[in-house]
Amino acid sequence: MKPLRLILLGFGTVGQWLAETLHTQRTWLQQEFGLVVSIMGVATAHHGLISRDTGLDIPTLLDLVATRKPLAAHPKVIHWTNILEGLQATSADVLAEATGATLHNVEPGLSYIRAALTRGMHVVTSSKGPMALAGLELLDLAQAQGVQLRMESTVMSGTPVLSTIREGMAGTRIRAIRGLLNGTANSILSAMALGHDFAEALAQAQGYAEADPTDDVEGDDSVAKTETVQTYPFLIYSGHDSRRDDSFIRSTTQASLRAAQ
Repeated sequence: MKPLRLILLGFGTVGQWLAETLHTQRTWLQQEFGLVVSIMGVATAHHGLISRDTGLDIPTLLDLVATRKPLAAHPKVIHWTNILEGLQATSADVLAEATGATLHNVEPGLSYIRAALTRGMHVVTSSKGPMALAGLELLDLAQAQGVQLRMESTVMSGTPVLSTIREGMAGTRIRAIRGLLNGTANSILSAMALGHDFAEALAQAQGYAEADPTDDVEGDDSVAKTETVQTYPFLIYSGHDSRRDDSFIRSTTQASLRAAQ
């Protein structure tokens, strides 16, 4: 059996889902891939980072979160209030970074990714900000350290578009990429095209929009995805301009929609 030691930064919906899946699918992972995954450390912004040399107990972690108890209540752990210090002191093979770092709140997620790559860890991230703003730098660092940096879940909810372009279509000359960059924005604009105003369209989109849709309606999510789709497959960075028009969809009216058509 091949051991794989994992650190999870961010233990919200994504981190908890990953931990639970690793636990429920552990027998399958062993049988199909000869892989034994151990979670060596878990961190959240509120609780800091905990680690244990023998690995953390996943049911205990999930129960602590469900009962709103601190992660440090897990038996026999080392606890760091400073997550970066804990990350640098904990041995692991892979960092799964899910802190939700955005274009305007890129830290501390970017520093976590840098630190893990520098220590020779593979990194998988779902945070759009670090990849959009520093993707080329991070990819160069990963290559220099001989490790992988993966970011599929930053675009298309994990549909493997990035690796398909870079690896599966490596011999193809791609001239253009077209698509809907943001589902919430598309839903709002579609509803407004049918006669609804912005407030009504946003309310209709709340079923699947983020709890805070600011990044969607002000364009940051679309900008981040555009940069990532350029950076990872094509190694191009156009340079994000934080001075972009904050109105984006909020200022869209029926008149401006008709003019755009």
